[in-house]
Amino acid sequence: MLVRSIALTNIRSYNDGGETRIELPDGVVLLEGDIGSGKSTLLYALEFALFGFSDMRGAHLLSEGRKEGRVSVTFESGDTLYNIDRRLRAKGDEVVQDECYISTGSDRTRLSPSDLKERIVSILGFNEPTHPKAESLVYRYAVFTPQEQMKEILLRNPEERLHVIRRVLGAQSYQVAAENSVIVERTIKEKAYGLKRASEDLEEKKDEMEEKSKTMALLESEIPMLKEKAEDSNRLVRTLETDWKDSIGQRESLGKNEAKVPLLKQQAADIQVELEEREEKLRGLEAQLAGETEPIIRSFEARAKPRSRARALDVKLNREREKLTRLEDTKMTLEADLARSRELLSKGVCPYCGQRISGDLPTRAEHSELELRRLGVEAAKASASVKTLAESVEDARSFEEDEKDYARALKDKMRIEGDAKSLRNKIQQLNTRLSHSLSELAQTASNTMAIRGISDRIDDLEIKIKRARQDEKAAGIDLNRAQTELADGARELQRLSVEVKDKQAKLDEARRLTSYQGWLSVYFRPTVELIEKQTLAQAAARFTEHFQRFFSSLVDDPDMTVRVKEDFSPLFEREGFEQDFEALSGGERTSMALAYRFALNSVVRESVSTQPELVILDEPTDGFSKEQVYKMRGLLEELDSRQVILVSHERELESMADHIFRVEKRNGTSIISHVQP
Repeated sequence: MLVRSIALTNIRSYNDGGETRIELPDGVVLLEGDIGSGKSTLLYALEFALFGFSDMRGAHLLSEGRKEGRVSVTFESGDTLYNIDRRLRAKGDEVVQDECYISTGSDRTRLSPSDLKERIVSILGFNEPTHPKAESLVYRYAVFTPQEQMKEILLRNPEERLHVIRRVLGAQSYQVAAENSVIVERTIKEKAYGLKRASEDLEEKKDEMEEKSKTMALLESEIPMLKEKAEDSNRLVRTLETDWKDSIGQRESLGKNEAKVPLLKQQAADIQVELEEREEKLRGLEAQLAGETEPIIRSFEARAKPRSRARALDVKLNREREKLTRLEDTKMTLEADLARSRELLSKGVCPYCGQRISGDLPTRAEHSELELRRLGVEAAKASASVKTLAESVEDARSFEEDEKDYARALKDKMRIEGDAKSLRNKIQQLNTRLSHSLSELAQTASNTMAIRGISDRIDDLEIKIKRARQDEKAAGIDLNRAQTELADGARELQRLSVEVKDKQAKLDEARRLTSYQGWLSVYFRPTVELIEKQTLAQAAARFTEHFQRFFSSLVDDPDMTVRVKEDFSPLFEREGFEQDFEALSGGERTSMALAYRFALNSVVRESVSTQPELVILDEPTDGFSKEQVYKMRGLLEELDSRQVILVSHERELESMADHIFRVEKRNGTSIISHVQP
């Protein structure tokens, strides 16, 4: 790092309200002025610009009575120019940092104070904390050490000094690493113990997870059956509800027909009465036909038909009767004659005339007897003929009467058969109507029974629906329960899986950490401590070389030697005997402190990646003799720094400077002027 310019506004004694700027070239730059003229203010302003307040207070920098102040520093690092602009602002009783900027070329960035410090430490390559209040030890001991701190490092106790040396040389990281390894080891041990404790129930969780997996497997196998059961229950409910609705509709439909029963009964009764009347009438006709008409017809049809009509036979009969009458009359006459004749013959005298019967009377009587017998035969024949004819007449008349009856019977039969047929048709129709009415009545009655059956079925369906809905609900509950248990089980299994995985990871982590703990304890810490010891030993050896070289340049006494111990404690020997630092003279103390300071600067420059090319010396010759002051030139040449800023009130240093700036205080305000050497 090389400082190119410092600009101050209202910083301590630079308080005229304007900007005071100083351009700093390469080489040895002397800031010369009386004590209290404001020389050190430039150095404090530079440190403030780079690192912020650190151990300084804002009130120590801001000019008294001013509300605002500003420090602007341009420095070069790695062939790049950077400009830092930090501003101060009075805020009540405090002075705080206000706006902070860093510029590179035309790129100007506003940063917070802490971010700006972090950026500067990164640019300079200083391996140290970037906390706003943290002091930059690399800068303080490798670049700029205030006058009052020149001898402080020699007066520190060994542990404090070694701590500072470690920080300045960057070796503190080894100690920190070793100390941190103990902390890390302890932390790892505690964490491993905690992880082991946290994973103690890992096997139980695995068993629980296995049991949960089995339970979920059972649930997964059970859910399809439960789904099917739920679907079957749902279908059964839907089917039963459909049947129930259909049955309700049937009952309503049948209920409408039930009102027809009285009408159908009356209709059937009327038909039955009419049917009975028709059947009775038909039976009467059939009885009439069978008992009267058909016997007449059969009887007539069974009779032989007379050869003659009754009238003709009656004529013959009359003739035969007349003949018979004549014959009977003749016969009677003959019988009377014969009787008289026989009487006469028996008496021989005529009763009427008294005369005696003559001889021809017997002949005559015989003739009468013969005639009488003939007449008797003829009369018998005529009587027989009359009888026969009478019978024939009677028969003919009967036949004719029967024929009339037969004709009437045929007519009656046709009529009866027509009426019977009509009755039968009517009866058939009535039977059909009756059958239909009875069927309808029976159907209606059956419907009534069916209604009761349907009502019973509806009641049964309602019970079944209720039971089916309960089964459906139960099946749904079982399914939801199983699905919920499965989902909960999945979440629980996931939780267990995560927990088992986490516990297994913790156990693995505990084992890994335990191995790390062993590695830190057995390998890392001893190795770091060894590296630190070797690093510090090498640094101490180099430090001693530089320390002796710079001290011998300042003190020309072969009996006096200096070196540092492993803890960088300075050791002063005179004629082979160690002497305390307090036993030295003021010049010897200053020489020893300056040599220690330069040795430290050299070792740090060798240790820092971006080697500082700037050394700032604040009153480095305080307590020196004139001879020691003159030896500073050789010391500065040995230091071999590209830019050296000397702050001193001694004019003897002017001969060593390439550039001289005089700092004067006029009326309480510091003024800088460039003086040609």
